[in-house]
Amino acid sequence: MPTQEIRFSLPDIGDAEVSAATRALTSGWITTGEECNALERELAEYLGVEHVVAVSSCTAALEIAVANLGLPCGARIGMPTWTFVSTAIAPYHRGLWPVPLDIEPVSFNLCPTALAAALEDGLDAVIGVHFAGTPIAEEIHDLCRSAGVPLIEDAAHALGASDHRGAVAGQGTAGCCYSFYATKNLTSAEGGAIATDDPELAAFAQSFRLHGLSRDAWARYTPGARTGSYDILGDGLKANLPDVLAAVARAQLQRFPTLQQRRRELALRYREVLAPIDGLRVVPEAPSPGSADHLMVVVLPEGVDRSVVQKQLGEESIGTSVHFQPLHTFQWFADHGVVTGPGGTPVADEHAERVLSLPFHTRLDDDDVDRVGEALRRALDG
Repeated sequence: MPTQEIRFSLPDIGDAEVSAATRALTSGWITTGEECNALERELAEYLGVEHVVAVSSCTAALEIAVANLGLPCGARIGMPTWTFVSTAIAPYHRGLWPVPLDIEPVSFNLCPTALAAALEDGLDAVIGVHFAGTPIAEEIHDLCRSAGVPLIEDAAHALGASDHRGAVAGQGTAGCCYSFYATKNLTSAEGGAIATDDPELAAFAQSFRLHGLSRDAWARYTPGARTGSYDILGDGLKANLPDVLAAVARAQLQRFPTLQQRRRELALRYREVLAPIDGLRVVPEAPSPGSADHLMVVVLPEGVDRSVVQKQLGEESIGTSVHFQPLHTFQWFADHGVVTGPGGTPVADEHAERVLSLPFHTRLDDDDVDRVGEALRRALDG
């Protein structure tokens, strides 16, 4: 009998999401409209912020937040080297220069010491990444505030996380950017959003997500619209979220507290199962009360060949991934002259070949977690 596959990630889609998509598809309006508007209102209420602007991806959200800063071409923007490439590519599209910085070894978030040195060396902005759902340190906020440098939050992993401010939602920063990608805690297949208490950023995002238009199609075409005319306010993107996807996200948001509770249960189960494995470390080392529990990342013992472990787990029908390959190790960055901040990236370099992401999603059961743990132990025992 074939072994049941345990996928690395699997979207938790049920009847509510199917009904929501059907509602949008049969409404007569499937692009950005009332479903998107409702998602923005509901998500803002959930997060406790004034404004949420839904967009097509977290990458688009980051580019919009960066564009809103109005920095000159060539301005330097610091970020952890331990992140997905979009954290760097989004500002690069706006003419900014990414500066990869080192991480701290417990959470793999941006290292305050590395940031302090880079700020002294000269940064114009910072993107802080809440890796795996663990919020960045309060010290990061303090350092940026003291230096007078804007901080954008990359919360692709962190919807549902909380820190010293309450919900991670852009309070006191230059915007908080979320992802609704297929692997995320809340998914609409593709999508994202910006959360903020700043009305000027919200207005900028609403225009910039649709070519910089002063009015979107919903405002121009629906019955009762005063006029179909519009103006161009800036060189925006095509990054609006269609109503079909917004409807799915709304259904997910209704279930989100339950989904998050299950993630926490699975995270604790994993820690219990993995604890007896010699030399293995979970990131972060202890459960973070405010984490969104997005990933289950482990650091393999020194000297272990990660590719061999992944191959053996794959032979047991267990999917894995790697989060992340550090930015400064990509050929594109080398070819474009991107260099790391002062002091280099020793912590990221030490861990780059040792991290492994295990299956983690709400359609796992406890037996699946036990099976992954046993398979990993066998792989490490050789």
